[in-house]
Amino acid sequence: MNDSPRKLKGLLFDLDGTLVDSFRPIHSSFQAVLDRLGIDRTLSWQEMLSIVGTSLRDSLRCVVPEEKADEGVRLFRDHYNRIVLEQTTALPGASELLSELRGRRIPAGIVTNKKGDAARRIAEHLGFTPGLACVLGEGDGFPEKPAPDMLHQAIRILGTPPGQTLFVGDSPYDFQAARRAEIPVVLLPTGTHAEEELRKLEPDHFFPNLEQFGQWVLEIL
Repeated sequence: MNDSPRKLKGLLFDLDGTLVDSFRPIHSSFQAVLDRLGIDRTLSWQEMLSIVGTSLRDSLRCVVPEEKADEGVRLFRDHYNRIVLEQTTALPGASELLSELRGRRIPAGIVTNKKGDAARRIAEHLGFTPGLACVLGEGDGFPEKPAPDMLHQAIRILGTPPGQTLFVGDSPYDFQAARRAEIPVVLLPTGTHAEEELRKLEPDHFFPNLEQFGQWVLEIL
């Protein structure tokens, strides 16, 4: 990281695989799309992990014909919205970290490729919202990561200098978005990508999980 870590002024987080485990409802929703479209295929857990992280439409294009992508998006969201809250859990350390940041008046936000409305519902359901200045996602008027636009907007909302705003994610899309936004980035192997793959990207910092990241960042703030 170019700036001293003690100069951090704000934090931004990805959602799925970084703050929450929502892969069960995602997997179930992909399978529901295949079943409803009459596609005779059982999507494995690893196959699901390999296609998520980008936009929903792009993910669906990996498993349904192009001409069925729009219908697939609708079917996915119908199923997902019915089950997401009951099947999504906070990753260890997430609630505690956001609460501590709020107590220290360190602005924080979420930037995700998940539909913004769904992300805000999850954040509220899990009690994250009081510690967040913003939750931005698909449909909020900005292109999805790895485009840097959502990060730029979140930084404007936080009111923090870009070089002193740290982004925490779990995928190459998060890394690429941070690099394009010219902000420091931490990667965690708690989502869709393995440690070896993420380390090869050479993020500014790498931690095995959110709890260890939280211990580190709270010591240097």
